[in-house]
Amino acid sequence: MNEPILPGNEPATEWLAGELSGKFFVQRISLDLKNRTREQVAEAWVNTMVDAIRRQDDRHLITVGVIPWVFAFGGGKPLFHGPVVGKRLNFVAVHFYPKKDEVDQALKALKAYEVGKPLLVEEMFPLACSREELVEFINQSSETTDGWISFYWGKTPSELRATASPSLGEAITASWLDTFHTMSKTIAASERSDSVGDQ
Repeated sequence: MNEPILPGNEPATEWLAGELSGKFFVQRISLDLKNRTREQVAEAWVNTMVDAIRRQDDRHLITVGVIPWVFAFGGGKPLFHGPVVGKRLNFVAVHFYPKKDEVDQALKALKAYEVGKPLLVEEMFPLACSREELVEFINQSSETTDGWISFYWGKTPSELRATASPSLGEAITASWLDTFHTMSKTIAASERSDSVGDQ
């Protein structure tokens, strides 16, 4: 499950939290802490998931994709990728949607997830910022981030443009996917060049 969350001090009544365009992306892993710390609940859940995966697969890397609450709340430490809860996870996976004029804050929050494991921004999109600002976020995070995956709704830029009258959202998505694809090719070419130079 992606983007797990925990209840607060008071028990919750709903497993799902918040709707976005008719979809639910976030789910609680418990409705009640039952006198446990948030860290204890999160650690038990991660261990249960890792054990279940490892019974079937002893080879693939395991992570938990998280909302960067450090960014959302303006401080704190990662819970799921902290030293106790995340000790059995192989890499860090965070979802970043920088806000307009807040790229610096997003970069600062991203640094909190440098915990000695590979760091992947596994979900991003210019949802609340401009395309140029998201490009800036990628470029400025390149020294500490091992990779980026953009949010993808299942249609290529050409498919988005093929509709009779593309919506503003479709046009923005197509433009971003074109930009991200071009950046990906540039980064890959640069890495191949560096690899040849190191030999």
